[in-house]
Amino acid sequence: MIDIINLIVGLFMIGLGFLVKSSPDLIAGYNTMSEEKKKNVDIEGLSTFMRNGLITIGLSIIIGYYIFKWIGFIMIANSMMLIAILVGVTILVVKAQKFNHNRTKRAILTYFFLGLVFSIVIGLIAYGFSPSKPTYHNDTIRFSGMHGFEISISEIENVELSDKLPAIKLRTNGFSFGLVKKGFFILDKFGKSRLLIHSDVVPYLIITKNSGDKIIINFKNKNETEKIYNKIKTMIENNI
Repeated sequence: MIDIINLIVGLFMIGLGFLVKSSPDLIAGYNTMSEEKKKNVDIEGLSTFMRNGLITIGLSIIIGYYIFKWIGFIMIANSMMLIAILVGVTILVVKAQKFNHNRTKRAILTYFFLGLVFSIVIGLIAYGFSPSKPTYHNDTIRFSGMHGFEISISEIENVELSDKLPAIKLRTNGFSFGLVKKGFFILDKFGKSRLLIHSDVVPYLIITKNSGDKIIINFKNKNETEKIYNKIKTMIENNI
């Protein structure tokens, strides 16, 4: 799932770059300037600089993610989007000031880029915190949201509730913010496991696949976790 998110954000940044070049009036600060001040802005150079910078950021997100993932630096790969945006935007905001020849020291792009960064980061965090809702269809179960997945009842060897969660040693490919942990993590005794952890409220639903892989799920409301457990148990019994 994180592959798709990086691809979407990267393509969005690239598309935004072309859009700003074709429509410079989208630049915050510039579009509210008086005609007198606009004459003192090298808008051709500024829009070209913005286009190139945004495209570079977009490509860095996409290519950087796969390169670091390929060489084994998973944590850097998972952070590539945040790194590329924060570093890239900071450089753009500072360098873009040279195109504004007005006496004011206020950067034309400051609000535009900082607002863009704020929106993307907050949006991703909000998406990560959104509950993973289960849907049931015949003999399959699908969990929505970030790092959601689909599993067939025939893939399940065992399902149980536990009041304990093995210690998390390492995040290999996932979202981790406070108590919320979604994606793949290395757990003590369990090894690589898929987590959809929304809180520290017990119990935890532990699904063991035929391959031995573990899936651990819980919600802020324990009744929701227990409800899913009972539903899966019923589906397994009906599938026997």
